[in-house]
Amino acid sequence: MLNCSIIQTQHIKLLFLDSDYAESGDKDRTFFAFKQMLLIILTFICYYASQALPLREENSLFMKRTYLAITLLAATLCSCTHKEQTLRIEAGNIKVTTTGKVGGADEVRTILERNKAYVDSIKSPVLGEAAVALEKYIPESPLMNFAADALMEMAQLHSKQKIDIALTNKGGLRSNIAAGTITFGDVYNVFTFENRLAYLTLNGEQLTQLCREIAKAGGEAISGMRLEITKEGELLNATVGEMAIEPQGTYRIATLDYLSQGNDNLTTLAQGTELEITGYLLRDLMVEYIKNETANGRKISAACDGRITIKE
Repeated sequence: MLNCSIIQTQHIKLLFLDSDYAESGDKDRTFFAFKQMLLIILTFICYYASQALPLREENSLFMKRTYLAITLLAATLCSCTHKEQTLRIEAGNIKVTTTGKVGGADEVRTILERNKAYVDSIKSPVLGEAAVALEKYIPESPLMNFAADALMEMAQLHSKQKIDIALTNKGGLRSNIAAGTITFGDVYNVFTFENRLAYLTLNGEQLTQLCREIAKAGGEAISGMRLEITKEGELLNATVGEMAIEPQGTYRIATLDYLSQGNDNLTTLAQGTELEITGYLLRDLMVEYIKNETANGRKISAACDGRITIKE
C-alpha cells in the first residue's frame, strides 16, 4: 500500500533453460538432435505405410495396429531419454519509500511513481481542521467519541426515523488523527474498511444484553447512551438519553452492516429487526460530517465525557 512508510516488493526473474542443451556437451546435443529426427522419420514412415495397405486384405487392421505400436514405441524410447526443462528463479527485493525513490527495473519505477501521484492527488485535499488530537483507547476516547457522534448526526440526517443510539466498533478505527489539518487521506487511514451505514431495532432486553457485550469488550464507540462497567468487563448500569432502559421498549440503532451481522462479539445486533442496510459508506459519512463542520466555521473536536466509566 502506498500509505506505508516503506514497502518491500518482490522482483522475480524467471529463466527457462533446456537442460539437454545448457548442461550437456556437444556430443550429447548431437545425439539428442539425431533422436528427434529419427522420431519424425519413423512417424511419417509408419503413417504412410499404414495408409497404403489395401483395405481388402484380411490382415490390414492388424498391420495398421502394428505400425501404430511401432510409432508409439519409437516416440517413447526417444522422449524418455530427454530431460525436462529446468526452471531457475532469481529473486530480489525492491525498496519503495514515500519519497518515490524506487530501486529496480525502470518499468516498475514508472508504474509506482505514476500510481503514487494518482493516490496522492486523492488523499491530499483538505477537509477541515482538528482542534485536538483524536486518539483511540478504552473504555472511551476522543477518536471513539468523535466517530460515534459523527455517525449519530449523519445517520439521523439520512433517516426519517428517530435514532436513539449510534454504535461502531473500536477495532474498525485503524489510525489516530493528529491535531491540525485533516485531509481525505487522514480519514481514509482511520476508516479503511468498506463498511456501510445500517439501521436496526432492538427491544430493551436485547439492548441490555448488547450493553453487556460492550462492557465485556472494555468499551466501544457509542453515542446516545451511557454505561457504567467494571474493570473485569461487567455491566453495572446503562441509560439511553439519561433514562433507564425499558425492557419492553424499542430502540432504533445506527451502526455498520458488518456489526449488524453480529460480528466482533456484538452478537445481539444480529437479533435486530427492521434491518436497513444503506448505500452510505462510513468513510463518506465522516467526510461529509467534517465538511459540514468546516462550512459552519467549526473545528473538529472531541473529548472523553464519561459516556463509559469504570467503577470499582
